[in-house]
Amino acid sequence: MGANAQTTVQKFLSGAVLTAEQQNTSAATGVPVFATTVTRDAAFGGANKVLAEGQTCYLEDSDVVQVYKGSAWTPSSGLTFITGASFPAVQSFSLPADTFTSTYANYRIVVNRTAASCNLLMSWRGRAGGVDESSAQYLSAHIGCDWGGSTAIFVGQSGWGTSAPFGRTDTADIGGWVMDIIAPKLSGFTKTMEISMGGQSGAAAMSGASVFYATNSFDSMTFLLPSGTFTGSYRVYGYANS
Repeated sequence: MGANAQTTVQKFLSGAVLTAEQQNTSAATGVPVFATTVTRDAAFGGANKVLAEGQTCYLEDSDVVQVYKGSAWTPSSGLTFITGASFPAVQSFSLPADTFTSTYANYRIVVNRTAASCNLLMSWRGRAGGVDESSAQYLSAHIGCDWGGSTAIFVGQSGWGTSAPFGRTDTADIGGWVMDIIAPKLSGFTKTMEISMGGQSGAAAMSGASVFYATNSFDSMTFLLPSGTFTGSYRVYGYANS
C-alpha cells in the first residue's frame, strides 16, 4: 500500500473535529487512494455516507482512476491499460493468464514488432487456463497491398483452421499490428478486427477480421509463427463498458 493510500472516507457530523492528520491525508492525495476495491467499498460504504454520482477514487492494484456513475464504479477513461511487456526472439508469445476478465467486454492489443527472421503469416489462438485452444474452429479473411500499392493481396482460410492468420512478418521488419478483440471472456464466439503492417516486402499493409466459431471463454491469447522468430513489445487495454 502506498504512503498516501486511504482506508477511510471521512464524513463529519455537526460538531465533529477535523484533525490535522485527516486534512493532510486529503491534501496529499487529491482524490481518495485505495489499495483495492475491497478497501474502497469499505471506506465509501461506511456509516453516515451515501455514494453520490461523480465521486472519484484511485486504485493502486490496477492503477485505475474510477468514477461512480450512479449505480457502479467505472474507469474514468475509455481505454484502461491492463498489461504489457517486451518479448525476445520467439516463435510465439502468450498474454498473461487472466488478461481478459469480466471487468471489460472488449479489448485492444497494440504490438510493435522490431525484428523477424522470416517472411511468414502471423496467427492467433485463444487461450484459457494456460492452454491454447487449437481445435479447428478458426476463420479469417484479410486484404492488403505492398508498399507500391499496386498488388492486391488476399489472405483467407479455405476451411476451418487451428489458428487465425492476420498479418505477415518480414526480415526487414518495421511492422506491428493493432487488434480489437470482441467478447473473449464472455461465453460465445470471440471475434477480432485487425490492422497490420509488414516489412519492406510482401504484404506491407493488411486489414481484416477473424473469429473462433464456437462457444468459449478465453482469458488470454497466443500469437505465433509456423516457424522462425519475431521480436517486439505489446500493450493490452480494456474498453470501458459505459
